[in-house]
Amino acid sequence: MKKDLMKVYEIDASRFKGSALDVVHPATIMEVRSVVARAKRIVLRGAGTGLAGGCVPLNGLDVVLDMSKINQIGNFNSERRTVEVEAGVILDDLQSYLAKKNLEFPVNLLNNNVCTIGGMIAMDIAGSRAVKYGKTSNWIKWVDVVDGYGNLHRKGVTELSDYAGMEGITGVIVKACLKLSPLKKRTASLIKVESLEEVVLIVRNLKRNPAVSMIDFLDKKISKGLELTKDYYLIVEYEDGSGLLKGKEYEDLMEMSDKVYSFVVNKGYTRIEDFRIMIDKFVKLMGWLEGVGIPTFGHIGIGILHPCFGRDDEKFIPEMMKLVKRLGGQISGEYGVGILKIKFVEEGDKRILINVKKRTDSLNKFNVGKMI
Repeated sequence: MKKDLMKVYEIDASRFKGSALDVVHPATIMEVRSVVARAKRIVLRGAGTGLAGGCVPLNGLDVVLDMSKINQIGNFNSERRTVEVEAGVILDDLQSYLAKKNLEFPVNLLNNNVCTIGGMIAMDIAGSRAVKYGKTSNWIKWVDVVDGYGNLHRKGVTELSDYAGMEGITGVIVKACLKLSPLKKRTASLIKVESLEEVVLIVRNLKRNPAVSMIDFLDKKISKGLELTKDYYLIVEYEDGSGLLKGKEYEDLMEMSDKVYSFVVNKGYTRIEDFRIMIDKFVKLMGWLEGVGIPTFGHIGIGILHPCFGRDDEKFIPEMMKLVKRLGGQISGEYGVGILKIKFVEEGDKRILINVKKRTDSLNKFNVGKMI
């Protein structure tokens, strides 16, 4: 590929910039196998929406494997509620296909219109409905993976952890069999909350309700930016008629929720983090974030918060990560480690990742320099 055309592949949504040796666009799984067998180093790319530099090629040594053309949907089984999809299938396209059959893939993201199934599995994305449905890996029966020699392997549930959430450092996920759920008619409520302590009480109560599928949090800055009052808000989704907002009102609220990410980016917050904490640590962490002026939103139902940093605010990130660890949290909830968070990975966790990498990618070919 020409150098000027390669530039778009040398960054992701994190805006971390690298350099590529080449970019290839295989159209079949066989072509993926051929490219992988020949290349010395491979970086995998889905939609390029990652926020940790995970699909950025480094030092002009990596061949970028663009999976967007590997996008077939097939082998739908209505009785078993399964469907087989290739890695480049976009989530919205899959949902449109399934809606005609009154089914859905229940993992929901803010960027459904661009995110790919392969990327979702590689990151083991949780998404907004994880309070009810868990992570992407909970809905996978098997994956087909290409190893460093170009060989194709089918990996079942017992081996899935070697690939789901490993950010592409262990092999190329090319296809998956997904489990499906009946399509739901959902409702929602927008709850204004006066204090952080009250947020915790409401969230704990909501999590006892089996009909609740989403509990998202907006801080005062985010709320004001979305043209709400300058208060804390919870967006709560139900899988029955419990919500106050139905039909068009429900759709409008979900559309507003989807605008959060574009709002913070347009306001110049170029670094969006994603730590995960227990709900009883929420008030202390939010107190610190508000103290340094960092706007925050997130899937509070599962403890994932997204503090948003402008370039002048990034100096606070190391201190925040120390606080997250001290309070027993995780440095990444769904965006991954990539390049930007390697320095925050604990040594014990790093040793585990290195062992998995050696076992699955003995040639050290995939996403070198990421996670570990």
